[in-house]
Amino acid sequence: MSCPGFSQTGDLKAMECFNLGTYKVVKKDFKAAIVEFNEAIRRDSLFLQAYENRGVAKYYLNDFTGAIEDYNKALDINPDDYNTFGRRGYARFQLNDFKTAVADFSEALKGNQNDAGFLTIRGQAKYKLLDYQGAINDFNKVIKSWSFTKQQKSKAFYWRGLVKIDMGRKEEGCTDLRKAARSGYEMAVELSDMLFCK
Repeated sequence: MSCPGFSQTGDLKAMECFNLGTYKVVKKDFKAAIVEFNEAIRRDSLFLQAYENRGVAKYYLNDFTGAIEDYNKALDINPDDYNTFGRRGYARFQLNDFKTAVADFSEALKGNQNDAGFLTIRGQAKYKLLDYQGAINDFNKVIKSWSFTKQQKSKAFYWRGLVKIDMGRKEEGCTDLRKAARSGYEMAVELSDMLFCK
């Protein structure tokens, strides 16, 4: 969650609050974590990791707007933090702000072109924007890469199948759904049955 080595605070009490807040995030006690991050930020207003992790806690509490505000503050401190762009993209996706989510995921991928999670969620956002070919391109990158897991690829097959079905290419879409289902992707099994993809 944090980025050791960049903008670590010199305030020992702020660091103590940050560490306790991070522990509380791990324990899923998000409200208590926010209290700790608030104190860390009160003591050091440029404490990058405290903003990032407070954003994570807010995200898990479904306060997506609050999470975005914290990610914005973190990016003001370090505009090259690619993971924070990705986190902000997820929050924007949850708010159905798909266009800016795509922009954030694209920034995140500049830092790590081989992140299956960012590629798949960016493809989903493009799909929501009816950019079907753009979505397929992102899912293809996951499917064709040798470095991604079977689970990551099955999710990409599932989403590519949905896109193809929406494009009127049901047979191709069903083929993708069957591939996802064979890999154990439960949603693909259910959708294949509903669409009579045999």
